[in-house]
Amino acid sequence: MIAVLGALGAVLWLILRVLLILLAVLLLLAALLLLCPFCAELSWAEEVLRVRAGVFGLTFPVFQYPAPEHQPEEEPKVWKSKLGARFHAWRARRRAQRAGRKPEKKQTEEHTHPRKKAKLTLQVLCTMLEGAGRITRAVFGALRFTHIRIYLPVGGGEDPAASARSYGQVSAWLYTALGFLNRFLYLEFDELRLVPLVDPEAPEEKARVSFRVSAQLLFIVIAGIQVLLTFLKENVLDVFL
Repeated sequence: MIAVLGALGAVLWLILRVLLILLAVLLLLAALLLLCPFCAELSWAEEVLRVRAGVFGLTFPVFQYPAPEHQPEEEPKVWKSKLGARFHAWRARRRAQRAGRKPEKKQTEEHTHPRKKAKLTLQVLCTMLEGAGRITRAVFGALRFTHIRIYLPVGGGEDPAASARSYGQVSAWLYTALGFLNRFLYLEFDELRLVPLVDPEAPEEKARVSFRVSAQLLFIVIAGIQVLLTFLKENVLDVFL
């Protein structure tokens, strides 16, 4: 009897150790997922928009506009089409059988009263705005815009004076906008060039813009959990449920 209990305890201890190891692995993966920086690269060159995404600086193409021309696809093989037809027929028979076996719902004469929602008060509204502001600050604080490259030729046609005026207007607008964004976002430039086109006979140059945006989800998740706990404490979710 003692031997049986000892063997049972050893088995239970082994199962517990395996569960603890699996839990530790899951927690480690979750921590790496929250700490690893997700990034996306956007570029506009030669009138083509390209988007790449990935982690740890390794990015892969996910979107391009205009889309590249696709080669004509080969005609599906005969055996694939027959297999697909058989599969769809089998699914249709299964659905018909399930529909025939499904019991009819009993109609009850009891009328259920709709649940009354909580009223939207000034305190609830202030709590919602405070939570939205906290999440917004967390998102802006986690974002990092790096490797920014802007090459923007500015011209005004064949008139050099018009080109100079356009260059001044674009410079004022661009530097003002970047100065405003720099107060809320982390910006790191590799290139920022505005080139005035004063020679009408010079070859036309095209604008190029590219940057990388990265963020860690940890701070955003922490802010989201804090806001959710605040909403539960102040009964804000009752307004929507």
